[in-house]
Amino acid sequence: MSTKWFQLGDGTLISRSLQVDGSYPMKVTIPADAVEISEERAEEIRAGYAADVRRWVAEQNAAADVIRRRDFDALVALGAPEETARRLSGYRGLTEGAPDG
Repeated sequence: MSTKWFQLGDGTLISRSLQVDGSYPMKVTIPADAVEISEERAEEIRAGYAADVRRWVAEQNAAADVIRRRDFDALVALGAPEETARRLSGYRGLTEGAPDG
């Protein structure tokens, strides 16, 4: 089997597998706005998707760090012992690159 890659008009990446003789193993519908692309281009697009996900995860982690820090600070300000404030808030220190505050 071999694989053909397509990019849809909205940027979505899809693939379709072909049999050895070049035919599709079953009736396959390819959307009208699909453009066939090379495997190399598909890998570039997939790498871009992966980078976007890593960036989004880092942003979410940084935002969560800020919230945990604020909760920790509030608990300490209310008189909770630091160890208890850390346990309740989940604050363990900031993730690298997260803003402090």
